Amino acid sequence: MSKGRIVGTVFKWLVLLMVCSVLLRILCIAIYMSQGINPMELTRFGGDPTGYIGKGGWKTYVRLLCITPLMEELMFRFALSFKRAGVAIWAGLLPGICALYLHHCKTWYILLGMLAAGAVLAGLIIRFTTDQQWKEWRSRYIVPAMWTAAVGFGLLHLRAFTVLDWQLLPFALTTILVPFAGGCAITYARVNLGFIWGVFLHCLINLPGVLIIMFS
Repeated sequence: MSKGRIVGTVFKWLVLLMVCSVLLRILCIAIYMSQGINPMELTRFGGDPTGYIGKGGWKTYVRLLCITPLMEELMFRFALSFKRAGVAIWAGLLPGICALYLHHCKTWYILLGMLAAGAVLAGLIIRFTTDQQWKEWRSRYIVPAMWTAAVGFGLLHLRAFTVLDWQLLPFALTTILVPFAGGCAITYARVNLGFIWGVFLHCLINLPGVLIIMFS
């Protein structure tokens, strides 16, 4: 399949999945409202750009358009190359990214320890696996790995809710269908076009939110 057809497929499925996920979220909210419950009053989703209105600044724009896409793509999709060197780099960076990006850790010795753990993991991958093994594993496991990346990316956004309990779980799950839909399209682009294409698409998906913040 040519690059142009792949790009066309990515955007076709992105639009379709986004529309379906938004409609399911609206249906879920309607069901809650029919029971006299407004789920949006009980919790706030940190991924909603309207929550940043009045708080926008160049740091917010850089974070949403550059830092967030790069960090999340490194976490979830960099290793989908199934190349030994790429997987080793991913394993080496992942502990540090999790500590710094997910947990906002700024304690130098913890970060140093996480980077050291990553270096050990990377060394083990280089030492005990071969390029041929990764090539064989790719042919067997690329599809489940893609689904794992997309689902994991969606579930990551559960941490963006200010309140999360069993009553709100259906609302939360339908809300994260939107980033899950985006994650499916990004994963397809990353596997078929390369890592930079995945980062670019992630930035593009975040752009409408940034524009809402900028002009509201």
